[in-house]
Amino acid sequence: MGDPLAEQAEYLLQVGTGQFPGDDIHRTGDPRRFHVFCVSNYEHATRDHEDQRDPETTILTSHLMNPQFCLEGWYSKHLGKLRGYTAEEIQWVRRWQAGSVMGNPLGQLVTEFLQANCPDEGDLV
Repeated sequence: MGDPLAEQAEYLLQVGTGQFPGDDIHRTGDPRRFHVFCVSNYEHATRDHEDQRDPETTILTSHLMNPQFCLEGWYSKHLGKLRGYTAEEIQWVRRWQAGSVMGNPLGQLVTEFLQANCPDEGDLV
């Protein structure tokens, strides 16, 4: 079944804005730029393949489980700080980018699983 939190996080980072503080604005975004994976019961990690200078970024799994959590905004602030940007510069880069929230990937997975595996109306249970 995979890791629906990691999959949703990758999706949001890849299809979102495509631009983070310090990115080359003339470069076309790589659809496989990010890899998100579980490292423990409490943390996930994000690997950004575009910038090898930055280490893997860990994020609390509880953040990813929060349906209102804006991963793009969090990552932009984190990356901006790592790259030496001020809060005002980070805000300027993100001025047109609202960013999507995590939503409920676990609930969506359960719904899809049940819909795919539930008996049809005429089946005996």
